[in-house]
Amino acid sequence: MKLLCIIFPFLIAFCTFSQGKRIRRVTNNKGTIFLSWGYNVSAYTKSNLNLVGSQYNFTLYQSKGADIPSDQLKNYTLNSLSIPQHNIKVGYYYKNKWFFSLALDHMKYMYSDYNQVQISGNATFPIQDVTLGNNQYLTNVELISQNIVTNRNQFNYNNASGLDYIHAELGKTKRWYEAGKKNDFTASTNVGFGAGLLYSHTSLLYNGVQGPVTNSLSGYGISGFAGVRFEAYKRFFLYTNFSLGFLHKVHEQTTSLDGAAYAKQKLGYSQIEGGIGLFLFKRTKNACDDCPVW
Repeated sequence: MKLLCIIFPFLIAFCTFSQGKRIRRVTNNKGTIFLSWGYNVSAYTKSNLNLVGSQYNFTLYQSKGADIPSDQLKNYTLNSLSIPQHNIKVGYYYKNKWFFSLALDHMKYMYSDYNQVQISGNATFPIQDVTLGNNQYLTNVELISQNIVTNRNQFNYNNASGLDYIHAELGKTKRWYEAGKKNDFTASTNVGFGAGLLYSHTSLLYNGVQGPVTNSLSGYGISGFAGVRFEAYKRFFLYTNFSLGFLHKVHEQTTSLDGAAYAKQKLGYSQIEGGIGLFLFKRTKNACDDCPVW
């Protein structure tokens, strides 16, 4: 949030300071910059969650998980705007209709309570009993395809503080509606794909120990998106996007209390986001009457 507050005024000044002939702006032509901010809801496929530590290594098969719908905006402040699941994007049209962008999808993942799963692996604790919430204590055992029901009061894995998908995108814009004397109101579609890295904020409650939130560069993701954008006065826009993607947590640190502890997980996701945005142009110093030129 602080970084955005620093970059945004700089871009405004850079793109509007220079003087020159007033041009006919085209928002999806070469040279246009766009910024957007929005919020999202996400859904996840079932997945196999592998948890590894210095004294355990087991997998919970066909685990369910969900996002965390947020109501934090009811009493919001400027500092709390980035707490809910949100999306930030900065894009640039490198040629007419085609853009590349850098995006941050701040998602959240919560392992579902009362998850009916199959567990296999091993959990060796010579002193303590181990429970995952199925009212059956497992002591120094090798777990082979046992069916259990988890309980969040005794076992909780989550990315409640954030599962950040930081990625680059390539996309194309197609206008399909224009209105107004100077086409001040337009509607267009955006489609594209992206790939990038995962940065996890992970919390794990296991064997009676609640670990602190642990941050790590945990894996990678790929995604595709399609959306609609409604523009006004060639400066502001509202948008909505639908995305599908695949996330692979290759080595996600789960707790700083155990240097050997990490998680592995592969899951698909879908996401709906909506928000607002702004176009920025650099005024030309030549006779161009068609598009922004750097």
